[in-house]
Amino acid sequence: MKAAGLLLLVCVFAAGQAPPVKIKTIAFDRADAKHCKTAMIEGRAMREIAFGGTSVAVGDPVGTGDGYFRVFVLVRHFGPGKTEVKPRQFSALYSDPANTRFSFYDKGAEISQRRREEIRALQAGGTDVLGTPSRPGSSGPTQTVGSSRAAKLGRMRKPDPNEAAGREDVATRQDQATSGAGTVVTPDQLYLSRATLHQGTSAEGFVYFKKPRRSKLHVGLSDPLHEIDIPVGGVVFRFNEAGNQETRNQGKGMQN
Repeated sequence: MKAAGLLLLVCVFAAGQAPPVKIKTIAFDRADAKHCKTAMIEGRAMREIAFGGTSVAVGDPVGTGDGYFRVFVLVRHFGPGKTEVKPRQFSALYSDPANTRFSFYDKGAEISQRRREEIRALQAGGTDVLGTPSRPGSSGPTQTVGSSRAAKLGRMRKPDPNEAAGREDVATRQDQATSGAGTVVTPDQLYLSRATLHQGTSAEGFVYFKKPRRSKLHVGLSDPLHEIDIPVGGVVFRFNEAGNQETRNQGKGMQN
């Protein structure tokens, strides 16, 4: 019994001393042509890293002026099996001397919640979401066949990054972004959300990063992010500001 107890203690001690699992990090490097490249994706200059059957591409980070940064992200899975995209694990380092870490902010959830609150307020005031008085006994707004078909097309269509970028700030203020006459881009389409990717599939959308809650940092509109980390499938795809400047310069050259 004593020998068995001693063996158990040794096993527990060994488990407690097990080294932490190391996560592989692939940093964007123009010299690493095997994994890294700059590309024009849907008319936008983006940096792209491919490794282990998955590629991640990011656009230019944009400061919103209220302590947030917005980045367009495209994740594609071309290898066998599947991989998980979990934006809540994404993070970024700010360009201040301390390289303050900014965490993921779920902008899509904020917009969806605001929409629900406005709809409840309209319905409580006797007005449906289409802006017409509700009829007694009516359970909600009515839709014509045409508007229903347009809404369905809007849900099926993926947003163009160029188009979405120009309307994203309007979406923040008005809780919607239009992608054409009669269609609406929903928050799930506009912002990157959690997804399971199988071979040949992709996920795309805007990602927001926010400064720490109690931070007194002043984030300027023209301030850059020092680094962006996008962990996918056990690999951290890392993009830094130096490579981002090169991409901007290349993008200007392509447009001229």
